[in-house]
Amino acid sequence: MTDFHNGALAGGLLKDFGDALARELHLTPRYLPVPRKRVEAPLTSGRADILCDLRPEWLEGKDWRWSEAIFNNRQIVVSRSDTPAVKKIADLSELRTGTILGYRYAEVEQALNAHFLRDDALSDDANLAKLLRNRFSYMLTNSLYYDYQRKTNPGREHLNPQVFQVMSFDTYCALPPHGKLDLATVDKAIQALKKRGEIQAMMDHFRPAHGRD
Repeated sequence: MTDFHNGALAGGLLKDFGDALARELHLTPRYLPVPRKRVEAPLTSGRADILCDLRPEWLEGKDWRWSEAIFNNRQIVVSRSDTPAVKKIADLSELRTGTILGYRYAEVEQALNAHFLRDDALSDDANLAKLLRNRFSYMLTNSLYYDYQRKTNPGREHLNPQVFQVMSFDTYCALPPHGKLDLATVDKAIQALKKRGEIQAMMDHFRPAHGRD
């Protein structure tokens, strides 16, 4: 999703999208790296004009204006190639499962209750390293991240291409209620990128050859 060099955003799917959206809007993008828990602060203060790849329920603020969908993603359960993929959420009952600290997995929590054994880490990368070291057999992640790891990770041959989908979801861009960007103009730009196939091409670039299997 993001590739930072010396604290600056240098690549990744979000930069590709941001660059393309800026071109469509005839603007020059400027990226502001902030901690995940403070991601809304630049919108509130006016330092940022737009924040992308999010959903309304992921943010505290309720007054943001939301664009149309930009990416379709999936929450999935993944495993090593020597471990069979789970077939239903109940298969995770009482199994230590890699998760992200502070992240809510509503569908899994509802299905398993106290039988959901989380093994929290700060990032997907940390969880994937644990998975490959046999610290646990399953982890929860998203398909955009996992597809990219199956393409580039040094241990990719050990990653099971078969996954279990917990849910599918779209992500959007948030704009402040009285910001510089017009929501209708942003939506028109996103629609143009979609129509020309640019967003799909960005996503395909980070996937293995059979990333949709």
